[in-house]
Amino acid sequence: MQETQIHGVGEIMSLFKNKIILTIVLLFLAFSIGTLAYMNGQSKPEKPIHNVVNLSANSLTFHEIDKLDAFAELIVIGYATENFKDRKHIITAFDDGTMQSFHTNTNIKIDKILKKPDDFPSDQNELTIIEPVSLEGDVKYTVNDYMELQKGDRSVLFLMKNTFGDYGLINDNLGKFSLEGITQFSVPQSSTAQALSEYETFRNSVMEKYNIQQLQ
Repeated sequence: MQETQIHGVGEIMSLFKNKIILTIVLLFLAFSIGTLAYMNGQSKPEKPIHNVVNLSANSLTFHEIDKLDAFAELIVIGYATENFKDRKHIITAFDDGTMQSFHTNTNIKIDKILKKPDDFPSDQNELTIIEPVSLEGDVKYTVNDYMELQKGDRSVLFLMKNTFGDYGLINDNLGKFSLEGITQFSVPQSSTAQALSEYETFRNSVMEKYNIQQLQ
């Protein structure tokens, strides 16, 4: 009888130990899954899009900051709140299927207004702007090698209202200047050394005119 009781206690202890081990394993798995989910939820640099179709357009381009400042209706420091792929991409076509126009609606957060028209609220901190670029599947369409705004990249943005009342970015790549400096998304990788130098000179004049300190 005593031996039976000893065996019973041993089985209970063994079962209890197995439950503890199983509980530890389940907790470890739950922690690992939660950690992976958290890491995947963090913002990551967007993967480059390799299929790019660039179209040329005879757009008005300014190479002097005073002329650009005078032409622009709205100038802000702001940043895109979504990754490029997650934005609303608009592509229209003629009846025969030929592409008619394209653009992207980009939601931005406004940190500071540098210039505005009288009817633009001084306390407005969000705005949807139009960029001359769009995405269809894995193909990106862009005008004059325009590089889209990157999520969270605070930049000086030069904007003009179109006939539909929407603000759009003007002056191609010379209409946006990152406060982080010149990055791979400032100008096309195919830019010449002269073009890059001219962009840097223009950017410096923008930072100086509005007394903006570069982010460190």
